Amino acid sequence: KYYIEAKKNAVKNADHVVCISENTRKDLIRILGIDYEKTSVIHHGFLYNNSSNHEKFREYEKPYILFVGIRGGYKNFRNLLSVFASKTDLKKNYTIIAFGGGPFSRNEIRLIRELGLSNKNIIQKSGDDNLLRKLYKSASLFVYPSLYEGFGLPPLEAMSCGCPVIC
Repeated sequence: KYYIEAKKNAVKNADHVVCISENTRKDLIRILGIDYEKTSVIHHGFLYNNSSNHEKFREYEKPYILFVGIRGGYKNFRNLLSVFASKTDLKKNYTIIAFGGGPFSRNEIRLIRELGLSNKNIIQKSGDDNLLRKLYKSASLFVYPSLYEGFGLPPLEAMSCGCPVIC
């Protein structure tokens, strides 16, 4: 709550606010009542440096579905796990790699067990941009099940690596 209030105050006291998307701009105007003229949009772009050799990631026997970022709340990781667990073909033929977001929480570990999954089905991985790029390049697909975003960079990152995206 503290950060939400701090952000509201910062926006209301700003001379001008740069938004990352038209959707974020609309939300800002609708939720905080900011004047349209006090805002502008500068869209994100993304490009990995493709000049160096970025080999594929070959650590896992099964193909994998990649999830990137924090996993709580509106990021909808919980529902991704539920759908994955309910599909026998997916469980049998794929692994989910959750990159970033820190180690699985106790609640996530409990959910994974309750859904009949294990560390053979769901793997948490951390690392730098080079590892992430390899994971994107080698993934069967990248899934971004977020319930709501102003804008998300991971789908752009995945597409720039030639990884199919479901969002």
